[in-house]
Amino acid sequence: MSRYKLTVTVVALLVSVFLYAACGGSSEVEVATSAGGGSSEVIVATSTGGDCRAMIDSKCVKCHYKTRICDALGTKSKRKWKRTIKFMVKQGANLSKVDQETIVECLSTMPKGSEIACK
Repeated sequence: MSRYKLTVTVVALLVSVFLYAACGGSSEVEVATSAGGGSSEVIVATSTGGDCRAMIDSKCVKCHYKTRICDALGTKSKRKWKRTIKFMVKQGANLSKVDQETIVECLSTMPKGSEIACK
């Protein structure tokens, strides 16, 4: 793995941990490294998405099937998710500003097919 990819991966991992912690969710991060060829490689990196799952289950699923949410993952930028959530609020979704920010962060960072949103 190139030094650039490693740096991006580590930064992304740290940002996601801090976001989950800031949102009040629990963060469990397991990172294992191996020293292959003089460089470190991130082998396992997982975070719990309890806050995201709870938010989706309590707010989004009131009006949408999970399949609709799941199908949209990985297809929208953070900016587009902000627009979508803003539109949902105009349609009557009961979301505080903090809820809106949390949902945007969750949905914009989840990969397509994420178990947090799709199961």
